[in-house]
Amino acid sequence: MITSTRTWRRLTSETIAELPETGAVFEVANLVRTIQFIGGAAGNLRNRIATYVQDDLRYRPIPGGYYVRYESATAEDEALASRLAGYRDQHGGMMPPGNSDLAAPLRLAHRRAA
Repeated sequence: MITSTRTWRRLTSETIAELPETGAVFEVANLVRTIQFIGGAAGNLRNRIATYVQDDLRYRPIPGGYYVRYESATAEDEALASRLAGYRDQHGGMMPPGNSDLAAPLRLAHRRAA
């Protein structure tokens, strides 16, 4: 059983099996703990992480694997909004890569007449 929820743990099937089936907000990071995604558990952290690993991370393998930490929350939407706002404050308004719904905007160069 996981006793320290704020400690990063390697994201493995064993770690997922130890996660609680309660509401929570979680962060997924790479080997050097750069946050890749912040999400809510939708009432069941174990199922949400298992689904996330199966659906999203399967297509984005990285060297060193992924790590997860979480914080239990009864009001997940509020806790998630707070966690994302804190991330944006610390990163110049940017969202974690996995939370970015929008592609980077294209920069158009003006054509100059010769």
